[in-house]
Amino acid sequence: MTRPVVDVLSPLLSAPEIPVAAAHQLLAGLDLAPRTSIPAWVTDPGLRADILAGFADIPDDLRGSQ
Repeated sequence: MTRPVVDVLSPLLSAPEIPVAAAHQLLAGLDLAPRTSIPAWVTDPGLRADILAGFADIPDDLRGSQ
């Protein structure tokens, strides 16, 4: 016997549309999307590569305005 297919929808999916620029920052803050920017004060190329690869993280309060 096969089970019927049931769609489960979250009430969060029907939330108002978020602008793309803000959506990416929100997802990156939740570690659901890669961070694409690095603060200018990070000058070590190895650390910059690690941040983009997701191996190192900079707390949001140290990021400053970008």
